[in-house]
Amino acid sequence: MQKKDWRELATRASAEQDPNKLLEIIQELNELLEIRERRERNLRKETSGRRILLVDDEDSIRLTLSLILRERGFAVTAAGSVLDAKRILKVQDFDVLLCDLNIEHEGDGFEVLQAMREVNPKCVSVFITAYPALETAHRAIQHDIGGYVSKPADIEELVALLERKLTARNACIGVTRAEEPRVNTGQSEH
Repeated sequence: MQKKDWRELATRASAEQDPNKLLEIIQELNELLEIRERRERNLRKETSGRRILLVDDEDSIRLTLSLILRERGFAVTAAGSVLDAKRILKVQDFDVLLCDLNIEHEGDGFEVLQAMREVNPKCVSVFITAYPALETAHRAIQHDIGGYVSKPADIEELVALLERKLTARNACIGVTRAEEPRVNTGQSEH
């Protein structure tokens, strides 16, 4: 996918005479500017959030994992398909992508990852899968995935992984520990 510059598209639009081609250029320009605006919004955030996009085709996993993560202080939005996830990504920002590796087809979690990275390259990304394999683990490493978790996931380990990855991400983008929202881990501080 060739990276396009909005200035180039604006210049092309100003010179285009064909109304249909002009409309295509304007649509492309709008998409590009929307992505740019979203990135700038993500960079302007003073504190990190705990917003998770959970993508899994299994209803029971979406329901139970959403409830458990909400109890731990995360805001969870769930999607049951790649298309649903892409639609949600167009209108909402997230700090974490928690995604099944095989949603509708083998390895299509990578498609959701790519869509997330287009709108938020700093997002923490973790794959969950019932079918761990060396090949997909290797591919996940190549895509700089923050974690690769086998189903059924150990909730304590999953939450700890998310916390570590969010803390590391926040350190990279300059969010201090005092600015981070606290997450209820369900354990007493005594």
